[in-house]
Amino acid sequence: MTTDAPGSVRCPAIDYDFADPTVQSHLHETLAAIRQTCPVGWSDQYGGFWLLATYDDVLEVARDHERYTTTAGIMIPPTGASMPVVPAELDPPGHTPYRKLVMPFFTAPAVAAMEPQLREIVRDCIATFSADGHTDLVHSVAEIVPSLAIGLALGLPREDWSVARRLTGNFLSTAKVGIEAKRAAATELEDWLEELIRIRRANPTDDTLSKLVNARIDGAEIPPQIALGMVQLTVLAGHETTVHGIGSMLFRVAAEPGLKDRLLSDADLMKATVHESLRVDPPIIHMARTVVDDHDRAGARLHRGDKVMLNFGAANRDPAKFSEPFSFNIDRTPNPHLTFGSGRHRCLGEHLAVTEMLIVLEEILATIPDYRLSGEGGPADIEWRGGGNTRGPAKLEVVFTPVPR
Repeated sequence: MTTDAPGSVRCPAIDYDFADPTVQSHLHETLAAIRQTCPVGWSDQYGGFWLLATYDDVLEVARDHERYTTTAGIMIPPTGASMPVVPAELDPPGHTPYRKLVMPFFTAPAVAAMEPQLREIVRDCIATFSADGHTDLVHSVAEIVPSLAIGLALGLPREDWSVARRLTGNFLSTAKVGIEAKRAAATELEDWLEELIRIRRANPTDDTLSKLVNARIDGAEIPPQIALGMVQLTVLAGHETTVHGIGSMLFRVAAEPGLKDRLLSDADLMKATVHESLRVDPPIIHMARTVVDDHDRAGARLHRGDKVMLNFGAANRDPAKFSEPFSFNIDRTPNPHLTFGSGRHRCLGEHLAVTEMLIVLEEILATIPDYRLSGEGGPADIEWRGGGNTRGPAKLEVVFTPVPR
C-alpha cells in the first residue's frame, strides 16, 4: 500500500497502532523503522492521521499554529470531552490570555517555593517501604507523588487527591475501548471538576484553583466550560505524564550500567539524568494537530482537516539531531529534546514535572542508594503501559538494603 505524493514520490503507508501492547513493548524500534522508510506516513488507525517522525518536522509543526491548529483537538483518537482543553486547544489570539493566566502558578520561582513540601511528600512516600527491602517503585512512588503534587499546587483538600488519581487514570486508560466508554470516563471526570469549580466560585479562597476559576479575562468572567477545560488540562497534564516520567527515570537509573555510581559520586549530574530520561523515554509520546490548508510535506500531500501526529518519541531519537540516539548519555550538552513540545503550546507544567522527578531521584538515592531491579533488568523485560498518548513502566519491582525504622 502506498500514498501518492507530488513529484512522483511514493511512500508506504504505515500500520501504526500505538495502543497495541506489542508496539508499546518495541515502540522506539518501530518508530525508527518508520522514520527511515516513511518520515511522513499515513495510518488508517483511529480515523486516519499523518505521523511525523523526524525532529525537524515535529519542531516546525509544533511552532506553526497558522497551518496546524489545536482547536480540533490535541489527542488521537479524540477524548470525547465536551469542551476544549484550555489553553492547549485554543490558537492565538484566543489562546494568549488564558496561557498568561495559568503561567504564573507554574513558573520556575513558583515551583521552587513548593520544593520543601514536595520533598516532604516524597520522603513520606519512601518511608512507607524503605524498611521492607523491596517495593514496586511505580506503585509506591511514581503513582503517588504526582497526584499529591498537583493537589498541592492547586490547593485541593487531601481527600480529593486520591479521587484525582483514579479519575485521571480512567480517562487516560490504556485499553482500546469504544467511544462510549471514553465519553463515560470523560463525563465522570468533568462532573467531579465541575463540582470543585462550583464550590470555589460560590466560596472563593486563596488557593490556586480558586484564583484560576475566579479570574477575569478582559473584565469578563471566564465561561464555565472554559474554566472546566482549563482545570481539566492542569489535572491531567500534572498527573499521568509525571507518573510515567518518574517510573521511566527510576528504571533507567537502575538499568544503565555505571549510571547510579556516577550519580552517587556527583549529584550535579542528576538534573541531566532527568532530561536524558525525558528524551529517551518521553512520557508523552505524541500530540495532535489538524491541517488548516492543503500543502505538501516531505513528499506527502496533506489536506485541510487531516489529523497530524507530532511524534515526540520519534523526534527525540532522530539521528539527524542526536548522535547515538538510542544511547542513554547524561553528558549530552545541549539536550534539546521535544518532550515538552515547542512554541506557543510548550508545556506549562515542565518546571513542576522536572522538579518532581529531580526530588524523587535525589531522595531515592539518599535513602536506598543500592536499589536494583529484581528481574533481569533490560528494557525488553519491562512491561510498558500507556494511555491515549502516554507511556511508562507498568511496574518496577526493586530490592535494596532495608533502612531501619
